[in-house]
Amino acid sequence: MGVERGTATQRRAQAIGSGMRAFADHGLTTSAIQRVADEIGVSQPYVFRLFGSKQLFFLACLDELEDRVRGVFRQAAASSPTDPLTAMGAGFRDLVADGVISGLWLQACATARNDAQVAQRCRSLIAGVLDEAERMTRTTPDDLARFAARGALVVLLQAVGADLTQGSLAAVDSLRVQPAIP
Repeated sequence: MGVERGTATQRRAQAIGSGMRAFADHGLTTSAIQRVADEIGVSQPYVFRLFGSKQLFFLACLDELEDRVRGVFRQAAASSPTDPLTAMGAGFRDLVADGVISGLWLQACATARNDAQVAQRCRSLIAGVLDEAERMTRTTPDDLARFAARGALVVLLQAVGADLTQGSLAAVDSLRVQPAIP
């Protein structure tokens, strides 16, 4: 039985899915690219050919991150027209539960400190997601800022392995009462 080859478009999609996980775990590194190549069964140079550069590959993964967040927000808002913001928050918590989105986002923020193009893409991603949330909810700027802050808190709590099953406030409370480690 021969190896099934996909089109470049199919390979790009596979690489982005794998890349999101690899970048979440390893950051913008060559080892992340190698992990992607190994997972999708291609050479590392082929992964570079698909995207042009490691940075462009990373940016493509951020595009997918934004698409996923927007998709969750749209679906949640449609399913709960009376309280779309709450539904969007719940959908977001579910989206980040496996650590890929939060890990990738934290890596993107760290990379953005020294990479103007990644920083610009991160700002654009935040603006796009918030614009969509505002459009779907017609909420006030203050409520939108609180919504964004809760989302950032969820990402941080998820990244450090806090238990979010009872919500972010319960997770914060559980962290506050943890005994100090000697």
